[in-house]
Amino acid sequence: MAHITVKVTSKNQLTLPKRVMGQLDYPSHFKLGVVKGALWLLPARLVSLELQAKTAGIPPDVLRLAQRLVAEGKGSQDHPAEGAKAEEAGG
Repeated sequence: MAHITVKVTSKNQLTLPKRVMGQLDYPSHFKLGVVKGALWLLPARLVSLELQAKTAGIPPDVLRLAQRLVAEGKGSQDHPAEGAKAEEAGG
């Protein structure tokens, strides 16, 4: 891969060359990260909550609730019912 130099504007914006965007299939969004002082841009596609719920086969309201609980730090791998099942099995 050839390296390309791009200019950063006074508003901290970059313009990605058309040929680069074409090689990435013109993503509408990017995930951005800084790793060891290097900027990483990864192509990302946004998917609506409704489509995510439909794909998973659950009601959108249930997915919204789950996302809210995880964001609040209330989502947990240690579900009480799972602990009870393990005790019943002798574990």
